[in-house]
Amino acid sequence: MTKEIEYSTTTDPAHIRKYGQYFTDPDVAGFMVAWACREAGKLLDPAAGNSVFLKCAKRIAPTCDLYGYEIDPDMLEFFGNPSGAVLKNEDYLLTGWEERYDAIVCNPPYNRFQAVTNRERILEEIERHTGVRYSSYTNLYILFLLKSLFQLSEQGRLAYIIPTEFLNSKYGTVIKEKLIRERLLRAVICFRRDKDLFYHATTTCCILLIDREPKSSACFYGLDSAEQLKRLKTDGSTAGDMISYDELKPDRKWREFFDPEPHEEYMNLRPVSDFCSVSRGIATGSNAFFCLSKSKIADHGLPEDVIIPCICRSVDVKGPVLAKADFDRLAEEERTVYLLDIRDAKHPAVEAYIRDGEEMGINRKYLVSRRNPWYSMEQRPVAPIWVSSACRKRIKFVRNLAGVRALTTFHSILVHPVYEQDTDILFCYFLTPVAQEILRRNRKEMGNGLDKFQPRDLETAKMLDITILSAEERREILGLYDRIILGEVDPCIARLDRIFRRKLTAEDSGHT
Repeated sequence: MTKEIEYSTTTDPAHIRKYGQYFTDPDVAGFMVAWACREAGKLLDPAAGNSVFLKCAKRIAPTCDLYGYEIDPDMLEFFGNPSGAVLKNEDYLLTGWEERYDAIVCNPPYNRFQAVTNRERILEEIERHTGVRYSSYTNLYILFLLKSLFQLSEQGRLAYIIPTEFLNSKYGTVIKEKLIRERLLRAVICFRRDKDLFYHATTTCCILLIDREPKSSACFYGLDSAEQLKRLKTDGSTAGDMISYDELKPDRKWREFFDPEPHEEYMNLRPVSDFCSVSRGIATGSNAFFCLSKSKIADHGLPEDVIIPCICRSVDVKGPVLAKADFDRLAEEERTVYLLDIRDAKHPAVEAYIRDGEEMGINRKYLVSRRNPWYSMEQRPVAPIWVSSACRKRIKFVRNLAGVRALTTFHSILVHPVYEQDTDILFCYFLTPVAQEILRRNRKEMGNGLDKFQPRDLETAKMLDITILSAEERREILGLYDRIILGEVDPCIARLDRIFRRKLTAEDSGHT
């Protein structure tokens, strides 16, 4: 057993999640160091971890001075300092801003910035040095990358591993703007199937290669394995897509530059946002405290006026329809299908439950602590249609006939008033394979076959212009909808797919 596997299997998973610790494949580390270390006098690893980059640098560039940061003392104690680098047990984002490096190589922590206790101080430090104030929702690895760009010498090179979701995400726009404006991006290397590249990781990753040399284009490579890195040349002589800087737009989804998937061209498309808005579900900040079952409500003597029905887990909704009877059955099965929604705390049982929460420290949790009072709940409208925020195969759409709310396991689809009479037709459309094929073009790939959608991804995706449906087609669709409600799902979806696909192709492309 390697030390990395030993660490990952003997360390508390909560500790690993806290620090976002995932180990880099040695072949990947070797490639990154070899590229960045060319004629470098000083090399930095801002998140040294097991020192894999520093050990590679010691071998590849023995005259290079090595520096590193590692915030986790347990990690340092376990792996030591095998490269002999100047290794500091400090927070990289809060120190050493005045230093400059000829090579920076890093696999930054992959954890939510909201979980970092001193995030406000970090944001203030970054603003003080860069002049830009970033959101407290900015991913931690983006802040690592921004600081490293600040510290890169004029002749320096930088190689970073980051999640590929950055390529399509809104939060990635700020860093893409900088890379384009200063023409820093040399190449992006994306791994199509990288399940084994990072032990215990569940996200797909890419490598950014950055330098300050003049350039008119950047290269985008799609690789199947780390083995292919050995044959990769980043000067454009290896097959890849050379994209002119004139084509690189910060708000464009860069994922399409990697061997674009063959897409059938469809007609009669409009943005989803023309017909409906998409918003996330309710975020409680502490599901264990705010989500309740019937027995938990009874045990605490909580009154009905502080409880609302709410689906807390996607797995509780098995099919594409949630009726009132389905919800009642879940409640009788003791599922957590109720949400604490305190409007008036003047009730002995409610006051006691609030005290219990304060004793458990619920009021100090990040999201909860930003509410006033802390036990108040987000107010979200009941959505007629839900869509799962993540999926592996079929995107899960649910017709919410129970009139209940949902947590962030689902996004809410709210139909614009002018199209409310078409809600059932929209739902039927979203169930079909052709609709989901088109929606998936806006997905973010998270690894292990998991796709993720943010509300904005769905709103900006394309869909059929349902206004071109004939009266006869609408009657047929609504008839199939009635059969789906009764449980006849798969054959009805197949028929719906043929109807909608016909409207999306040359087979039937006009108004009728």
